[in-house]
Amino acid sequence: MKKIIFVVVVSFVLYACGVKPQSTASYNYRITKIDSIENTYLVYAEKVDINIKNTAIIKIASAKAKTNCDRKNLITVDKNYKLKPISLYPKNLVSHNLRGITYNGTLVPFDRDYNIKKDLFITENLKGLCYKK
Repeated sequence: MKKIIFVVVVSFVLYACGVKPQSTASYNYRITKIDSIENTYLVYAEKVDINIKNTAIIKIASAKAKTNCDRKNLITVDKNYKLKPISLYPKNLVSHNLRGITYNGTLVPFDRDYNIKKDLFITENLKGLCYKK
Protein backbone atom coordinates (compact mmCIF):
# COMPACT_ATOMS: atom_id res chain seq x y z
CA MET A 1 0.00 0.00 0.00
CA LYS A 2 2.86 2.38 0.82
CA LYS A 3 4.40 1.72 -2.60
CA ILE A 4 1.16 2.62 -4.36
CA ILE A 5 0.83 5.87 -2.41
CA PHE A 6 4.48 6.69 -3.14
CA VAL A 7 4.00 6.13 -6.89
CA VAL A 8 0.83 8.24 -6.92
CA VAL A 9 2.51 11.10 -5.00
CA VAL A 10 5.61 11.06 -7.24
CA SER A 11 3.42 11.03 -10.36
CA PHE A 12 1.41 13.97 -9.07
CA VAL A 13 4.54 15.97 -8.19
CA LEU A 14 6.05 15.37 -11.65
CA TYR A 15 2.79 16.37 -13.33
CA ALA A 16 2.39 19.47 -11.15
CA CYS A 17 5.94 20.61 -11.85
CA GLY A 18 5.30 20.47 -15.56
CA VAL A 19 7.84 17.77 -16.33
CA LYS A 20 7.06 16.58 -19.81
CA PRO A 21 8.79 14.05 -22.03
CA GLN A 22 11.43 15.53 -24.33
CA SER A 23 9.64 14.22 -27.41
CA THR A 24 6.83 16.78 -27.01
CA ALA A 25 9.27 19.69 -27.26
CA SER A 26 9.53 19.45 -31.03
CA TYR A 27 7.41 18.11 -33.85
CA ASN A 28 8.06 16.34 -37.10
CA TYR A 29 7.51 18.63 -40.05
CA ARG A 30 7.47 17.77 -43.74
CA ILE A 31 9.07 20.38 -45.97
CA THR A 32 6.63 21.29 -48.75
CA LYS A 33 8.49 24.11 -50.53
CA ILE A 34 11.71 26.13 -50.35
CA ASP A 35 11.84 29.69 -51.68
CA SER A 36 13.88 32.84 -51.08
CA ILE A 37 13.47 36.59 -50.95
CA GLU A 38 16.49 38.92 -50.98
CA ASN A 39 18.75 37.68 -48.13
CA THR A 40 16.29 35.21 -46.57
CA TYR A 41 15.32 31.61 -47.28
CA LEU A 42 11.65 30.75 -46.85
CA VAL A 43 10.94 27.16 -45.89
CA TYR A 44 7.33 25.99 -45.99
CA ALA A 45 6.52 23.09 -43.67
CA GLU A 46 3.57 21.24 -42.21
CA LYS A 47 3.20 18.82 -39.33
CA VAL A 48 3.53 15.23 -40.42
CA ASP A 49 0.54 14.04 -38.39
CA ILE A 50 -1.91 16.43 -40.02
CA ASN A 51 -5.11 14.77 -41.29
CA ILE A 52 -5.65 16.78 -44.48
CA LYS A 53 -2.44 17.61 -46.31
CA ASN A 54 -1.53 21.20 -47.21
CA THR A 55 -4.02 22.78 -44.79
CA ALA A 56 -1.79 24.01 -41.96
CA ILE A 57 1.45 25.11 -43.58
CA ILE A 58 3.86 27.40 -41.73
CA LYS A 59 6.54 29.61 -43.26
CA ILE A 60 9.97 29.49 -41.61
CA ALA A 61 12.55 32.20 -42.29
CA SER A 62 16.27 31.47 -42.30
CA ALA A 63 19.00 33.98 -43.08
CA LYS A 64 21.14 33.28 -46.12
CA ALA A 65 24.57 32.62 -44.69
CA LYS A 66 27.72 30.92 -45.85
CA THR A 67 27.90 27.62 -44.05
CA ASN A 68 30.14 24.61 -44.29
CA CYS A 69 27.16 22.35 -44.53
CA ASP A 70 27.52 18.78 -45.73
CA ARG A 71 25.29 17.82 -48.61
CA LYS A 72 23.59 15.23 -46.37
CA ASN A 73 22.56 17.99 -43.91
CA LEU A 74 20.84 20.22 -46.50
CA ILE A 75 17.07 20.23 -46.11
CA THR A 76 15.07 18.99 -49.05
CA VAL A 77 11.44 19.08 -50.11
CA ASP A 78 9.23 16.11 -49.10
CA LYS A 79 11.50 15.01 -46.25
CA ASN A 80 10.64 15.11 -42.55
CA TYR A 81 12.61 17.02 -39.91
CA LYS A 82 12.22 17.67 -36.20
CA LEU A 83 11.73 21.43 -35.84
CA LYS A 84 10.92 23.76 -32.98
CA PRO A 85 9.28 26.76 -34.68
CA ILE A 86 9.11 30.09 -32.83
CA SER A 87 6.57 32.70 -33.96
CA LEU A 88 7.75 36.19 -34.92
CA TYR A 89 4.21 37.60 -34.96
CA PRO A 90 4.11 40.63 -32.63
CA LYS A 91 2.53 39.69 -29.33
CA ASN A 92 -0.68 41.45 -28.27
CA LEU A 93 -1.15 42.92 -31.73
CA VAL A 94 -4.67 42.86 -33.10
CA SER A 95 -4.49 44.04 -36.68
CA HIS A 96 -6.06 42.74 -39.83
CA ASN A 97 -3.98 45.10 -41.97
CA LEU A 98 -0.57 43.59 -41.24
CA ARG A 99 0.98 42.78 -44.64
CA GLY A 100 4.00 40.81 -43.43
CA ILE A 101 6.82 40.59 -40.90
CA THR A 102 10.33 42.01 -41.22
CA TYR A 103 13.12 39.47 -40.77
CA ASN A 104 16.82 39.99 -41.43
CA GLY A 105 16.11 43.45 -42.87
CA THR A 106 13.57 42.11 -45.38
CA LEU A 107 9.81 42.45 -45.29
CA VAL A 108 8.46 38.93 -45.75
CA PRO A 109 4.87 39.32 -46.97
CA PHE A 110 2.12 36.96 -45.92
CA ASP A 111 0.98 34.52 -48.58
CA ARG A 112 -2.46 34.91 -50.13
CA ASP A 113 -3.01 31.17 -49.85
CA TYR A 114 -5.38 30.56 -46.93
CA ASN A 115 -3.71 27.25 -46.14
CA ILE A 116 -0.51 29.04 -45.10
CA LYS A 117 -0.65 30.57 -41.62
CA LYS A 118 -0.46 34.36 -41.49
CA ASP A 119 2.70 34.26 -39.40
CA LEU A 120 6.44 33.93 -39.81
CA PHE A 121 8.52 31.49 -37.82
CA ILE A 122 12.18 30.89 -37.08
CA THR A 123 13.83 27.77 -35.71
CA GLU A 124 17.17 26.98 -34.11
CA ASN A 125 17.40 23.86 -36.28
CA LEU A 126 18.15 25.77 -39.49
CA LYS A 127 21.17 27.84 -40.45
CA GLY A 128 20.64 28.87 -44.02
CA LEU A 129 19.37 25.63 -45.55
CA CYS A 130 21.52 23.48 -43.30
CA TYR A 131 19.66 21.29 -40.78
CA LYS A 132 21.14 21.00 -37.29
CA LYS A 133 19.81 18.37 -34.89
